[in-house]
Amino acid sequence: MINLSKIKFNRFKKGSTLSELLITLALIGVVFTIATGVMIADYNKNQTVVRLKKHYSTLSQALVRAAAHNGPYQAWDFPDNLSERGSYYFFERYLKPHLVLARDCKNSTEAVCNYTFKELDATEKALNSTWSRFFLNDGAFMAVQTFSTDKYKVAYFYVDSNGKKRLNVVARDIFMFEFWIENDEHPEYIGKLLPFGHEFSRDELISPSNQNNCNNTKNGNYCAALIMKDNWQIKRGYPWAQARYVVQ
Repeated sequence: MINLSKIKFNRFKKGSTLSELLITLALIGVVFTIATGVMIADYNKNQTVVRLKKHYSTLSQALVRAAAHNGPYQAWDFPDNLSERGSYYFFERYLKPHLVLARDCKNSTEAVCNYTFKELDATEKALNSTWSRFFLNDGAFMAVQTFSTDKYKVAYFYVDSNGKKRLNVVARDIFMFEFWIENDEHPEYIGKLLPFGHEFSRDELISPSNQNNCNNTKNGNYCAALIMKDNWQIKRGYPWAQARYVVQ
């Protein structure tokens, strides 16, 4: 005799198993998506640091070679003020001979040389004519601006490790450095390419207390300092997720 109750039970059991299987597959999909996102983020962070180290080294070596060729930094003919001429003079005389360039933009208004980006807090920014701009042969974009007073002489650098490709955002692919020619208060800085904000502690760098800090409410100019302070790593507290804006 056919046991109808058993057939109904088996059907119910099969239906329940199918539902559980679908739920399990859905959970696996969610976990896989999250894991993939984490792996991609980790990969992107690693590549950001690799490129940053490469171009930091390229710029540092160029400045060392410039000193070997032109003598001690303190004796360099450094521009007296913030100006278009001053920045380009510094670049033309001391840096350009020791870099392999794809394009020297000077203060050109050509479309290929126009460079706009976003700061960490999403503020749009464009470099004015006091920044001398150039592209390396590997596609990286750099800009230098000189500034001096009676007590110090410094060159500031923006470095975009992947050039005009996305993202063009401070803290993601754009970082800021400083190079000291003269500094009466801190002579130990002279002749060193330092990340902007290097003098602050890690806690200070990630706090919202300074407009340049590596904090998603600020412009992010100190983010290179945070990466280097963390032994060339992007660690917890770095505003990676916030630095997601894209300039088209």
